[in-house]
Amino acid sequence: MSGDDSKRPDPHGEISPEDREALRRRSQDIGQRLETVTRQRDQGTRPQGPSPASRGLRASAELIGGIVAGGLIGWYLDKWLGLQKPIMFVLFFLLGAAAGILNVIRSAMRDKTPPAPSVRDVDDEDR
Repeated sequence: MSGDDSKRPDPHGEISPEDREALRRRSQDIGQRLETVTRQRDQGTRPQGPSPASRGLRASAELIGGIVAGGLIGWYLDKWLGLQKPIMFVLFFLLGAAAGILNVIRSAMRDKTPPAPSVRDVDDEDR
């Protein structure tokens, strides 16, 4: 071991003013590069979202998934409770269909609504 302790970090976790300034400069540099890349991305062509075929596939999968899940839950409840008539099957089949339709509507509304604009945080400007 050498006797030179000037290169060792502070045991209390504090950094020197020179290191703090270097960290601040690197942080600003990263921020500027990020803003440059974001501007370039925003100026370029942006995809308009999923294709109509993928939207249709997702909608049908959500609808079928809701119906199948509801039907299976109802069938198992009928079997577990020992019911002679498929009361739970019909009830949960309809609930699954309603849930599937609601998911399709929510998905369509989400695709229709544009994303919210990003806003710069006030706390970031103070630093």
